[in-house]
Amino acid sequence: MRMKRKTVLDLIKYIPEFMSVAVLFVFAAMFLFSPRKEFSENENRVLSSCPVPSAESIFDHSFMESFEEYISDQFPFRDDLLSISVRYSRTEGKKLINHVIYVRDKDSNIRLIDEYKKPVNADKFIDAVSRLEDGITSADITVMIVPTSYWIYENEMPGSFLKTNRPLQSDTFNYMQDGIKEISSRINIVEGICDSLSEGQNMGLNLFYRTDHHWTTGGAYMGYLALAPYLKLPEDEDLLSKTDPVTDSFYGTTWSKVVDYSVRPDTIEIYESPKWKENITVTYEDTGECFDSPYNMDYLDKKDKYSVFLNNQHSLITIKNNSADLQRTDGRDHRALVVIKDSYANSLIPFLIDKYETIWVFDPRYYRGSITEWVNDHPEVGDVLVLYNLSTMDGDRGLGAIY
Repeated sequence: MRMKRKTVLDLIKYIPEFMSVAVLFVFAAMFLFSPRKEFSENENRVLSSCPVPSAESIFDHSFMESFEEYISDQFPFRDDLLSISVRYSRTEGKKLINHVIYVRDKDSNIRLIDEYKKPVNADKFIDAVSRLEDGITSADITVMIVPTSYWIYENEMPGSFLKTNRPLQSDTFNYMQDGIKEISSRINIVEGICDSLSEGQNMGLNLFYRTDHHWTTGGAYMGYLALAPYLKLPEDEDLLSKTDPVTDSFYGTTWSKVVDYSVRPDTIEIYESPKWKENITVTYEDTGECFDSPYNMDYLDKKDKYSVFLNNQHSLITIKNNSADLQRTDGRDHRALVVIKDSYANSLIPFLIDKYETIWVFDPRYYRGSITEWVNDHPEVGDVLVLYNLSTMDGDRGLGAIY
């Protein structure tokens, strides 16, 4: 009997090890037999597929890197496990989790801010602007570089992050502006964007979403006020009074990196002009879809709610306005605008619709033609606006396609 009791006690000691092995087998079986996902709605991105090994990829280690990404993307209960891990990290008092900084705003709400890293595409962006300057002969070129939320919420940032990241962003910002100035004196650079956003903050506006890297409609409006003098447009100080909330359950891309439900979701507002009714058409040239609004409300029922602005991403969008106010502060008669942009422009463009008969919106990530040739073939284009965010341009594969 004593021998049996000792044997049972010995077995009990191994229960944690048995359970660990069992859990590993369960997850391995789930990984092997679960269907593969191609797209993550939570992260709004295409997930990694299983890489095919080759002699070259094995020797240069790229196969193992791709395989690790594949396992990470396809791991069972990935979002749930991430959420648990983040909660544990927060109990340890960590402020930086998965490259996301936790900040308390003045109203004690949690604000999630993407860790800022120096863009490696700064010179590529300058080169892209140079190609436009060389190729476009008939229109004025205006460049607007938008800072990240790091710039605006410096007073709420933990000191250790502020000391390293604010100067880094400022240096990059100045480097790009100086590089563009050296190209040509005929390129307009919107230098007042930071001052305009700071003014908006003093007005009590929420300029960037708390769970997403984009600026809000209020932030885009302050961007419009900074941009208007460069396009010789009236500033229209009352436009923001015509915005309406359309959802209060928006969790953005920054939140998707931590899946933290203790963070309150964002509200999205949209601007609509009373002149638009029966007067504007918005055509998405790559799909042939045509609408009477720059907003697609269907996205409000999806995770990717920011895509309510301009119906997600498209290679070329044509916006026609039969009731446009063509009054310009310089008296010129420019009836059309071309915008070359990343997704930050999507929420600013509605403020421009009443100012032009036609706005053509190019996303170089998807457009395959020459934008400079296209502009030169349309003499009604008087302005070309290049609008990019300082951080998101770093991963923008379309910069090299601008020519």
